[in-house]
Amino acid sequence: MTSDYHNIGYHTIWDIYGCNIQKSSFVPEIKEILNKVVEELNLGKVQEAYKQFHPFGATGFILLEESHISIHTWPEKEFAAIDVFSCKPFDTEKINSILKDFFETNEINTKVITRGELTRIKTASPT
Repeated sequence: MTSDYHNIGYHTIWDIYGCNIQKSSFVPEIKEILNKVVEELNLGKVQEAYKQFHPFGATGFILLEESHISIHTWPEKEFAAIDVFSCKPFDTEKINSILKDFFETNEINTKVITRGELTRIKTASPT
């Protein structure tokens, strides 16, 4: 991702296939990977929440000073979906490598969506 500052933010999504089932089934593991991404990107964590599904599968969300990061897992399908929305540009290839190592897979699709073109956004203040 380039750092052109012509947008409000970047919404990056990862579809991760062939996930190690043990790494995607339970909250402690998804908490570990979300926090690792936050740390690697040097983002400011505000609050986090997680939900364990039974018998397995989990969802996690971290509210960031720069926006948010979330994960949803389907271990029975060996699939995980991760989103990062950030007003701060970051190196998606670095995160791809971290996710591949963590989930023990090479099957990752990454999409970067630019949000809020600054040339079209007005400046205003609440009264």
